[in-house]
Amino acid sequence: MTRAALGAFDGLHRGHMKVIEAAGPGGGVVFFEPVPRQMFGGLSWKKRLTTPAERYELLRDNGISSIITLPFDRVTAVTPPQDFCRLLAGIGLFDGFAVGYDFRFGSGASGGTDTLRECLQQTGLTITVVEPEDVDGVPVKSGKIRELILSGDLSSASELLGRAYGATGVVSRGRGYGRTLGFPTLNIRVPASKLLPLKGSYATFAGIGCERYESVAFVVPERNLVEVHVPGFNGDMYGARVSVEFKAFIRAPEQVGTEAMLKKLIKNDLKRSMEVLREW
Repeated sequence: MTRAALGAFDGLHRGHMKVIEAAGPGGGVVFFEPVPRQMFGGLSWKKRLTTPAERYELLRDNGISSIITLPFDRVTAVTPPQDFCRLLAGIGLFDGFAVGYDFRFGSGASGGTDTLRECLQQTGLTITVVEPEDVDGVPVKSGKIRELILSGDLSSASELLGRAYGATGVVSRGRGYGRTLGFPTLNIRVPASKLLPLKGSYATFAGIGCERYESVAFVVPERNLVEVHVPGFNGDMYGARVSVEFKAFIRAPEQVGTEAMLKKLIKNDLKRSMEVLREW
């Protein structure tokens, strides 16, 4: 029997991975694109924990080769539950599906797991409903992870995710001001839909090619920008894709009066970042 995990899976956190594991060895994943809450969850949900590219990469890294994308739009959103079940049956690759306990579907999210079980049985497909996951009594939910990231609690967010929270983008040309200060940066532009932590400095690891470097980063969410300084790295990376793992929040932005004060501030950020990263 070949089954697939079904859901939105924004973040691919521990709870999502539990659903994917329930699909069994050799199972697939069926998800929606865009994430439904991007369309109907209000302004606070416009930003995603995982971009489409990040989600695919994470699934591939976890050995998932059968990945099906279901387009989600305003037509899909008003599809009756029974029609949605026929859509799933029409995929034709799976004998059944695994879903989370809070899975909703169909017009106005009117269908739940009981509805899904009933209508899938009519097509000969099975369903496995997976119970919620928690970490030290804290439910693993995408909404909770978002709250933690935006509050600067990267450690707790990582616990719920099952990995460090990160972002991937393309290195763009900046003003070169960091280089004049003695701290050259990789100016990484991330997709506009990506949720970035609060503005400020962070202890980070930078993924460049196949290497992982200790680094310090300054995040500018309103510009979809992560400025990363990697000590000792001077390569020309313009146009390259670079990933960043956010390990810890160091400080919020500060106003400085002179260039010397700014240099001292960055130097302290770097020192603090290296101290934090030695613990990993």
